[in-house]
Amino acid sequence: MELRVLKYFATVVDEGSITDAAKVLHVTQPTLSRQLAQLETEMGTPLFTRGRGGIELTDRGAVLNRYARDILALAVKAEEEVAIPQSSVVGTVHIGAGETRAFDIVATACARVRERYPGVSFDVHDGTSADLKEHFARGFYDFLLDCNSGENAEFNQLTLPLRDVWGIVVRPDDSLAKLSSVAPADLLDRSLIAPPQGLSRALREWAGPMRPQLERQIVATHGLPLNSKYLVHAGVGVMFSFDGLISGLKEPRDPDDPNSLCFIPLGPRVEATNKILWRKVMPTKPAQAFIDELTPLCG
Repeated sequence: MELRVLKYFATVVDEGSITDAAKVLHVTQPTLSRQLAQLETEMGTPLFTRGRGGIELTDRGAVLNRYARDILALAVKAEEEVAIPQSSVVGTVHIGAGETRAFDIVATACARVRERYPGVSFDVHDGTSADLKEHFARGFYDFLLDCNSGENAEFNQLTLPLRDVWGIVVRPDDSLAKLSSVAPADLLDRSLIAPPQGLSRALREWAGPMRPQLERQIVATHGLPLNSKYLVHAGVGVMFSFDGLISGLKEPRDPDDPNSLCFIPLGPRVEATNKILWRKVMPTKPAQAFIDELTPLCG
């Protein structure tokens, strides 16, 4: 299987037709059709269904499409790193990060790298912890900002000097908004909005014996909390989140303003430690420059 053919395949998927894909790729339609037919023969299964409205992926085609995107992205990353002149600090640093206030420290390190090495750029990938960890393990990111990591001898680690505080986000007219902290019993029989994986390890420990009941009360999940504030404002439920990610309540209280929400910390207090992870292989020069600037910020 050649990278060139995988690129042909991905372009056909993006364009929705062989004719349009051939124009983008600057190849003839018969050439592209022949390459796709050979790919289907190599895979031993049809990859497309063809109709008047264009082409659609088969189930097996969808699987190949997922892997093809990963392979092509890794190939581009490899080309970038190999092409960097040995005497120059230029190139892209890829960082996977969930939403956390600790990213402010990462951003400061990025700014300092840019001041010293204008040829360095940064590619930041947002997402859920599960997705980010999977892509980090597969080599897509140079660094992973993770708030759930324990000690892991497989990776180098830097602990950031900022811990996130867990709490819930509620509407200002919710009775919970009057509390100074929220205990597990306060959430019984309430509709809950949680991360995709449900309650994290820290939240499960906080919930204690009430964990099974609280997990049954989860009615919606969110990957990143920014959009989920609208679920809270619409009355779908109360949301577990870190402090500082959603605007706090400001006067005057406007019930039609989705930013008019309250954050109440959990009680007893639950905190998350943020760490930067990277592999124990020789980093690229841009990645090493980032490490050099981040380390002093971590004290």
